[in-house]
Amino acid sequence: IGVEGATALSQNITWTHLQTLDLGGNKIGGKGATAMSQNTTWTNLQILNLEGNSIGAEGATALSKNTTWTNLQSLNLRYNSIGDKGATALSKNTTWDNLQTLNLGRNSIGNEGATALSKNTTWTNLQSLNLRYNSIGDKGATALSKNTTWDNLQTLNLGRNSIGNEGATALSKNTTWTNLQSLNLRYNSIGDKGATALSKNTTWDNLQTLNLWNNSIGNEGATALSQNTTWTHLQILDLGCNSIGDKGATALSHNTTWTNLQTLDLGYSKIDTEGATALSQNTTWTNLQILNLEGNSIGAEGAAALS
Repeated sequence: IGVEGATALSQNITWTHLQTLDLGGNKIGGKGATAMSQNTTWTNLQILNLEGNSIGAEGATALSKNTTWTNLQSLNLRYNSIGDKGATALSKNTTWDNLQTLNLGRNSIGNEGATALSKNTTWTNLQSLNLRYNSIGDKGATALSKNTTWDNLQTLNLGRNSIGNEGATALSKNTTWTNLQSLNLRYNSIGDKGATALSKNTTWDNLQTLNLWNNSIGNEGATALSQNTTWTHLQILDLGCNSIGDKGATALSHNTTWTNLQTLDLGYSKIDTEGATALSQNTTWTNLQILNLEGNSIGAEGAAALS
């Protein structure tokens, strides 16, 4: 619909009860987003989706200054190239105190933007933050870890953000996110040191999903994770595309804490017959529904053991 269409919509004064507006993938740009930000009619707006609209820092800055949408609960700005400037502008918003879901995935946000977001003290009801596919790095992750406002945070997606062991270590020390249920660190490089640090976390006792796919984790990191006794509600663990090997698989098999585990992904993890045999002997995961060992070399003997 472009700038012209977005501008026209923003001038509507009839839809006073509008709660959901989805304009994803419409090329409204920075000017269209700016026009929408000036809307004063949609006082009941709860969900706004502007994903994939090339709004840039200009659009994000304008949106951040809107004071009408006091009931906004969900804002999706994924894939808009808002950058550090746009993220910083959003972080200064003081109107959306009912915001629960914020999606800023794939927005060219670096550590500066992440640091700014971490300092926001308005979004006390934030439950879900998606920063996937940015470049916040260790500095950005460390800044986020120091956040003390989002005590209702349940889902945090930091996949593909160039986070190493330093960032993972900092995150593991956060004591505010006591309600965290899902942590996605997929496609980073936290390594054994980062995995070991995470394993020592004692705050996230409500954690249900942990995604560490493709993180350069070896048997040392897998062994450390297996010894965590805090995540008693863990249901999904993804360690695929790491190099945990037979030793790591064996260590995981000795886990006695994850009694609620339903999905375990160990695909492409350099596991052979020995590891598969060890996994088959676990007696704790009585609720396991999905076990992925794709791309390993367990062989006929390993398959027989699992059977």
